[in-house]
Amino acid sequence: MPTENKIPVIYVAGPYRAATRELIAENIAVARSVAVSTARLGWFPICPHTNTAHFDDDLPDQDQFFLDGTMALMERCDAVVLINGWRYSAGTLGEVHRARELGIPIFACLEDLPTAAEFNGMTVVNAHDLVSMEIAG
Repeated sequence: MPTENKIPVIYVAGPYRAATRELIAENIAVARSVAVSTARLGWFPICPHTNTAHFDDDLPDQDQFFLDGTMALMERCDAVVLINGWRYSAGTLGEVHRARELGIPIFACLEDLPTAAEFNGMTVVNAHDLVSMEIAG
């Protein structure tokens, strides 16, 4: 939640899994780009795509382990920003559901994301008001 003079931590949520290794690499690259953009806005990004990129090659039967671990990371964040295509990702849908349960502000896209300074100046009510109507359903 917003707290003055603190670097807010944002979780980058979006598709990771895909039919081919190349498409997975593309998902990782998109997530990394969004994470870098959040950092430019003053946020500290948590980007599970880059944190465990291609670990599934070494731990092929550990999908639930990664889903549980990334959920634990998301639960510790101040906000969530979604990557285009998130509605088609079962993992991201679960993260959105859990973030809603916990009252973590969700931003539908990078363009909706305020700077960290703006976020820190908001009350919790204001932060929730900023959540895109696209997510509200």
